[in-house]
Amino acid sequence: MAARLRFLVLAVLACAACSVPAANAGLIGGLLSNCPSGGSQVFAPWGDSYYYLPAQNGGFESGSWGWSLSGGATVVSGNQPFFSSGTRSLSLPSGSSAMSPTVCLGTQQLYIRLFGKDLNGTDGGLRVRVYFYGLLNNLLGSQDFAVFPGGGGWAPTGLVKSSGGLLTPLPIVSLLSSTSARIQITPLGSGSRWQVDDLYIDPYISRVG
Repeated sequence: MAARLRFLVLAVLACAACSVPAANAGLIGGLLSNCPSGGSQVFAPWGDSYYYLPAQNGGFESGSWGWSLSGGATVVSGNQPFFSSGTRSLSLPSGSSAMSPTVCLGTQQLYIRLFGKDLNGTDGGLRVRVYFYGLLNNLLGSQDFAVFPGGGGWAPTGLVKSSGGLLTPLPIVSLLSSTSARIQITPLGSGSRWQVDDLYIDPYISRVG
């Protein structure tokens, strides 16, 4: 199952910040570096030594709190089997969709990784779309980043090289004011048996490869 989602978030912002007065540059830096520090090497058993932070209710232990669910998406019993993180996960039948709680944006890149399964599913995979929001929670734009192939058992999402996000053609004012994002996951086609669990983000590390 391929699917560690990576997307460049703020590569343009360094250049953009240079074009604004110095007094404003500090403010912009503060707004864009709104992620907590720390994290853990959750995916080290799969060769990923970077530090990740759990998304709000990313393990669905508080039910659907913070998530926007539609089309039959529902929180169910059952957890990814690799470590103890709770007893629940999210079921995504065909025709359903789930929008995550707000995640922060770091000043370098934002990586997303989670666990999923689609055992014996016959759908066309799980699409990941990211929505970017401004200071007033206004929608600035969206971008499709990956489709995770289905049909397999529980596994962490793997590497997906992708660019986009704030590199999409948005006005410079929008680029400077984007401070958060939400992640939408949607099964494509019929026969989906997707379950997802434990959404993590890595907002800091500049990765190569």
